[in-house]
Amino acid sequence: MCKYGDAGLLVLPWQNFSVPLYDGNAVKNSQALVDAENSAVIKRKWRGGHCDYIADHAGQGFDIIRRCTYVNMQAIVQTPKSSRIYNWVATMLGRNTGNLITCSGQGLAKIKWADLCLYTCNDAAGKNITMVFFKLSETINRPIYPVKEM
Repeated sequence: MCKYGDAGLLVLPWQNFSVPLYDGNAVKNSQALVDAENSAVIKRKWRGGHCDYIADHAGQGFDIIRRCTYVNMQAIVQTPKSSRIYNWVATMLGRNTGNLITCSGQGLAKIKWADLCLYTCNDAAGKNITMVFFKLSETINRPIYPVKEM
């Protein structure tokens, strides 16, 4: 497992994948966090909505989210003190117009049926995206996976 970012660590146990998370609400240029190797950005309750999102580049390994297609797949957001376990609910194509829009035309800030969205771009322009949605199932007051701090 890799080290924590300032907002924790994203773990996708079904792919043995992890990436440090950095708080995109705490910086002016969250794109720089996405562009950096071994770094993903999390934005909580984006634009006042219900759903948090995590973004990273497909070319940096985040293309694995496209394989998330069945109900037992989990995403875990872990900090040194807790683990939030999410279960998959939907994978769909979408658009990044400055707002994240699902294939049905719903903006991410309006979604109440999911708690977490992972997304990555499908093209060099960064407009066509894959969105993977999860519902919070459990919070545990300890980290689940060992993490190597540097």
